Amino acid sequence: MGSIASAVLRAADVHTVNCFLAAVAERTHDEIKHIFLAVLAVAVRRSTVRDLAEALGRSERSLRRHCAALRIPPPKKLLSLGRIFTVERLAEWSGQPSGAVAMALGFSDYANYRRLVRNTLADASSSIPSRVGIEYVRRAILQRLGTCALPVR
Repeated sequence: MGSIASAVLRAADVHTVNCFLAAVAERTHDEIKHIFLAVLAVAVRRSTVRDLAEALGRSERSLRRHCAALRIPPPKKLLSLGRIFTVERLAEWSGQPSGAVAMALGFSDYANYRRLVRNTLADASSSIPSRVGIEYVRRAILQRLGTCALPVR
């Protein structure tokens, strides 16, 4: 995906992203908001832990240690949460099914997205709309980031 397309996808429904990041900052340490902002920046395309570490100016090992110190999920899990948030946010914003959005964001098959949701959220992707859509995803992510995060000293 080109840089222009990535920029457009990051800018789409920026209000939802900003509200979500404000909730992250309110419930967790500012550093966690900074990390998740980077997660969302790379979540509009297929990304690796290396991509996330580079976006944060860290090595992969340093990022893994930092996440452990903050008591948040490891970088790979954060990327999964970011991808799910991005797919569901753009699906709700565009009115398109999440499968079509997932495919547009680089998933090779809708089954891969369903598997990611099941493995990350322990729930079926088909149940997300009936659970208030993006709000359900938002709460699930906040729970994973906020209930175990402590301020870094």
